[in-house]
Amino acid sequence: MSINKKEIEEDKVSVIVPVYNVEEYIRECIKSIQVQTYSNLEIIVVNDGTKDKSIEIIKDLIETDSRIRVISQPNQGLSAARNTGIENATGKYVAMIDSDDKIKPDFIKHLFDVADSQNADIVRGSFRDFRGNTPSGWIADFLIEPQNGIQTLDEFLDNSISFVVWSSLYRTEFLNLNNLRFTPGILLEDGDFTVRSYLKARKVLTTNYTDYQYRIRPGSILTSNNAKRMSESEEIIIKKFINELSITTSDKISNILKKAIYSFMRDWTRILVKNNVRLNRTISCFEDGLVKTKSVRSSRPIKEKLKFNIKVFIIKIKNIKIYL
Repeated sequence: MSINKKEIEEDKVSVIVPVYNVEEYIRECIKSIQVQTYSNLEIIVVNDGTKDKSIEIIKDLIETDSRIRVISQPNQGLSAARNTGIENATGKYVAMIDSDDKIKPDFIKHLFDVADSQNADIVRGSFRDFRGNTPSGWIADFLIEPQNGIQTLDEFLDNSISFVVWSSLYRTEFLNLNNLRFTPGILLEDGDFTVRSYLKARKVLTTNYTDYQYRIRPGSILTSNNAKRMSESEEIIIKKFINELSITTSDKISNILKKAIYSFMRDWTRILVKNNVRLNRTISCFEDGLVKTKSVRSSRPIKEKLKFNIKVFIIKIKNIKIYL
């Protein structure tokens, strides 16, 4: 992967908006970006082969706001669209806004001021749904003292904070120097990216600003019945971190990777049990994941361990031939 050679503008923020079949929501999203109190922006709309009228609906906004540019590509998925945006970003920081969400007027200003004051690699804000509530089952708020990414990730995983990238700013040079990009072809890509980026970050800051507004809608990745793909994606991510675990020489990073694997295992077991998805006995890393996370699981709260062990038992019963 090549490093971005574009000239970075120190006071600019690049706002990346992947677009695919969001004609009902895209205008509200773009307009919320246009009215930011921090106005030195480039708004990179990545048309990921949308099949509806999403681009046509914002045509007048594109034509009247020189900060907006559209990059069109064949449909490749959210990860690839975000990667295209990062590779074309010229701002000091990058924000990644989902095209069915919106942001409050001070979103960029709040995060940029915090990030720029200490030249942070990542600054994370919080989020709420459109009614001002934390989405059910999510942990949105994460407030700690400024520290490096490894320390931050350790606390992040201990507290089961929700893996999202869209409430944060990322320093563009940091992303490029570390070749940090999203993994194409998977769902739930935010978790994979968050772990990898925090492991590399020199300084991470957190805020209690709840300026990002997340929309829960029918047909989104969160609410769609796409369990098989979600299960496959969890497995890809877990395998990746098991491989990283096998080559690291740092005890600290080894422990964090085990915590990360356990976090994905918790979610994977939920998907497998709730949706009656069966494991692929020829490629499954499920048992390896259990072995690698044994020490982490032993230190978790009793109620959490019990729930996890019950799900593992159900999965093994349903996939009994794998374990014979």
